[in-house]
Amino acid sequence: MKSQSMQAAALGVAALALAGIAWAEGNIHKTEKFAWSENAGWQNWRPAYGGVTVVKNGANGYLSGYAWCENLGWLKLGAGSGPYANAGAGDYGVNLDAAGNLSGYAWSETTGWIGFSNAYGQVTLQNNVFDGYAWSENAGWIHFKNDAPAYSVQLLPAGSVFSLY
Repeated sequence: MKSQSMQAAALGVAALALAGIAWAEGNIHKTEKFAWSENAGWQNWRPAYGGVTVVKNGANGYLSGYAWCENLGWLKLGAGSGPYANAGAGDYGVNLDAAGNLSGYAWSETTGWIGFSNAYGQVTLQNNVFDGYAWSENAGWIHFKNDAPAYSVQLLPAGSVFSLY
């Protein structure tokens, strides 16, 4: 009896762990998931452990989760749950307005704050594709879409479980 309870508990923990891993992947496309920075290199917005999720919140939304950069480490897209006030270290993050403009800040332990809306660059999300430039004082510009060489960060295609638009 005791061994059956332990087996059931172990299976339950394994199922929860697998569900958590699947959820942690976020809703970024499985292959269209890379941004680029001249100073920091490639950023993977759907890494094997972690991932970014765009969450709809009425007409607006916010980003949560983590992107991975080999040269910067983890980029955290928000603290707590969004939308974010960006009023301090305990409530920062990247918000999405109804027009598709991103604003607010991500955080990296190695590079500091990364701004998604500034005087010289604006990151947008239109038709499931990120575009524009985010700015980090220590890593420089982070570019989300390019034609040659081709790269982009996109949401999962329409009809996917997590697609927003």
